[in-house]
Amino acid sequence: MKRDKKPKPLAVCDVCHAVTDRLADVNHRCTKPYRGRRCYGIFKSGLGIVWTECESCGATGMVGSLPCTACSGFGWHLFT
Repeated sequence: MKRDKKPKPLAVCDVCHAVTDRLADVNHRCTKPYRGRRCYGIFKSGLGIVWTECESCGATGMVGSLPCTACSGFGWHLFT
């Protein structure tokens, strides 16, 4: 059975580039650890950002029965 592709993340941290799919995190401080401390960045809307599909999981966020390690289970990467 083929899995459905996940929607693109809603927001990305402007410092550590962590992504989130929680609407409540937009315009709030990032919660991820960064350089041994809590990141000081802010989650900004990801709607205007170009995203690329993760090649490892095909934007499903899963490889077999495990979360994809290449994209942290989100299925998308920032276009660089």
